[in-house]
Amino acid sequence: MKKIKILIADDHQLVAESLSLLLKSEEEFEIIGIVNNGWQALSFVEKYGADIVLTDYIMPLLNGVELAMRLKEQAREVKVIMLTMNEQADHIRESIQAGAHGYVMKSAEKAELVKAIKSVYRGGKYFSDKTLKKLAEIPNKNSISGKTKVEDVLSLTRREVEIVRLISEDLNNTEISERLNISPTTVETHRRNLMKKIGVNTVLGLVRWGLKHGVVKEL
Repeated sequence: MKKIKILIADDHQLVAESLSLLLKSEEEFEIIGIVNNGWQALSFVEKYGADIVLTDYIMPLLNGVELAMRLKEQAREVKVIMLTMNEQADHIRESIQAGAHGYVMKSAEKAELVKAIKSVYRGGKYFSDKTLKKLAEIPNKNSISGKTKVEDVLSLTRREVEIVRLISEDLNNTEISERLNISPTTVETHRRNLMKKIGVNTVLGLVRWGLKHGVVKEL
């Protein structure tokens, strides 16, 4: 029987080791590594591969969202599941946009986590009931009810809004990365994703869009 190879990425060593012990009891699972930050996770996958990466949202160097984004850019076969205490709707939506295949709270029962891993490994997506409820609460000005549909995750995240505003101030990638405490590469990734999402090809087009939709104040 082919086992599902799982990499655990969590900067809390005790949590990571406990999770490893919990999942090792499943015959279908093989824990192939434990890493403590996003860069280690990225390096591990590049060297050894993995079927599933279980990652926390908040981690040093590269957080879970940035890790998912990098893996997606590299067209890696690996699937990413956020396993976190973070319940903020914006962060859930940002994770989905970055390419995460699942989002499960650390408070979940073992059965739910096992179900999530198996579902994602087989090509599906898994979001806990709590996650779906949080997504449904995100205000959407285009919705008559004032709520957003779960699948409607195309509006800008808080981080993307920040980047549009900083671009409008004529800051380059390095300057923006210093302001937001993220890497220049991550800024460039956000910039490309923004242009694709909005449907523009230039920075000027991005700024014009921001002005039109009230994201950027009049210059």
